Amino acid sequence: MSHKRSSLIDYLRCMVLAPIKNGLAICQALVKLSLLIVLSSCSQLFYQPLRGALIAPERFGVTPEEVWLESADRVKLHAWVIRAKDPHSTLLLFHGNAENMSTHFLSMLWIAEQGVDLLIFDYRGYGMSEGEPTQAGVYLDALSAMRWAHSDHLKRETKNLIFYGQSLGGQVMGRAVVDFEKSGGVDLLVFDSTFQSYKDVASRKFLTRWWLVPFYPLARILISDEYASEAVLSEIKTPTLVMHSPHDQVVDFKGGRELYQKLSAPKWWWKIQEGQHADAFHVSDGKYRKKFLELIDQKIRVKSSH
Repeated sequence: MSHKRSSLIDYLRCMVLAPIKNGLAICQALVKLSLLIVLSSCSQLFYQPLRGALIAPERFGVTPEEVWLESADRVKLHAWVIRAKDPHSTLLLFHGNAENMSTHFLSMLWIAEQGVDLLIFDYRGYGMSEGEPTQAGVYLDALSAMRWAHSDHLKRETKNLIFYGQSLGGQVMGRAVVDFEKSGGVDLLVFDSTFQSYKDVASRKFLTRWWLVPFYPLARILISDEYASEAVLSEIKTPTLVMHSPHDQVVDFKGGRELYQKLSAPKWWWKIQEGQHADAFHVSDGKYRKKFLELIDQKIRVKSSH
C-alpha cells in the first residue's frame, strides 16, 4: 500500500510541478529573448556600420590623405584629410550612425573648395577602423580625433578650428568636447540634426514600431546615458551653431531645439525650413552654405581683431 501511495505522490509531483518548472523555464526564456530583442534593436538604432569603402573619392576628383589614429584603448581608427588650397580653416566631421566616412564625406566635400581643410574619421567598427562601436568606445575615438585635428590645425596654421557633428556625430562630439584638454582652441561647434539623449531617441523609436512597444519600459532601463551630451551641454564654452529641420524624420526636431536651449555658450539657431535630415547645405540653392561661410569669416575677423 505504501509503495502504491509513493508512486501516486511521484506521479502527482510530475503532473503538477513539471508544468510549473516548464512554465518558469519558458518565462525565463521569454525574458532573455526580450532582452536580446531590446539590446539588438537599440544597438542597430545607434550604430549601423558598414565595412570597407563604398564610394571612391577619386570619382569626385579628390584623393584624400590617408591617416591612422589610435584611440586611448589602442583601437586603430581610419581617417581621411581632404586638403584645401590656401586653407583658412580646419573642419573635423563627426559623421552619422550609418555606413561610414566613404559616403559621409560627400555631405561636406563642397567646403574643401572654399578654403577649408576637411578631416573625417571612422568610429571603431566602421569602414576600416578596428573594433566594434559602443558608447564608451566612440567617446574615446572622438577624443583621439579631436587631438589629431587640433594638431593638424596648428601645423597648417589655419585661423579657425571647427568641430562639426551630424546626427549621432553631434551627440558623440558634444559629450567628448567637454573633456578635450584643448577645447579652448576650438573656434566653433556645429550640431547638425542631432540629439542629446540616447534614452530619449530609443524610447521614441520603440513607440514607432508596434512590435517593440511592449518593450518600451525596458528601453529606458537598459539604455545608458552615461555618454550622452545632455548633462554636459551647459559646460560647453565654445561658440555653437545648432541647425535642425522641423521636417526631420530621423531625429526629433523638438530635441534639437531643447539642445540649443541648454547651451550657455554664445550660440546660433538655424531652423532649416526647407530641409529634412542633415541636408541643409544641399537645399535652398546653397543659401545655408553661404551663411555658414559668412559665419566662419566672421569668426576669423573677430580673432584677427584681438
